[in-house]
Amino acid sequence: MIKIIRFYYLFKTVFYYKLIFGSIGIYSIIKSNLKIDGGKRIFIGNKVNIAYKSWLAALPLTGEQNCQLIIEDGCNVGNFNHIYATHSVILRKKVLTADKVYISDNLHGYEDISIPIIEQPIKQNKFVEIGEGSWLCENVCVLGAKIGKHCVIGANSVVTKDIPDYCVAVGSPAIIVKRFNFKKNKWEKTNKYGESSNE
Repeated sequence: MIKIIRFYYLFKTVFYYKLIFGSIGIYSIIKSNLKIDGGKRIFIGNKVNIAYKSWLAALPLTGEQNCQLIIEDGCNVGNFNHIYATHSVILRKKVLTADKVYISDNLHGYEDISIPIIEQPIKQNKFVEIGEGSWLCENVCVLGAKIGKHCVIGANSVVTKDIPDYCVAVGSPAIIVKRFNFKKNKWEKTNKYGESSNE
């Protein structure tokens, strides 16, 4: 039964999603997506797994001509993820996201209190890049920030500022709590400034 289901998703990728997306690689599977907006601006690599009811979007709502959403080879996107690009969102190779992760390079305008927020223009935030091999835990939000490679972002964290390579960050807003020390070949706790501590 499992083989039959997998064959169905692979068949759908070859004959359906290839018509919708800018590109989609071999052995990539999308399991019953919730919504796809701007599919021709979405580029999916090889052996990508996108789990149940995720929403992928790449729409130039802020006027950016080169709007793109790129999910590179080997990524595994969890259930109920929402990834929305108005300029550029990139998931590098083998990024892992848990369920209910939100990634976006834009914000709703809210400055004019005489207009409902739903009627105010979308504002472009900084473009987003999730580094190779990183892991975003459950309910993480990434809002206009870059995350380095081989990082861990703890559950329920909100990332609004860039996180360097080889870091663990948690909280809202997310702060770095560990870094990998290559000289000592181990993870070390950091102080409130994100610097390695001697504790």
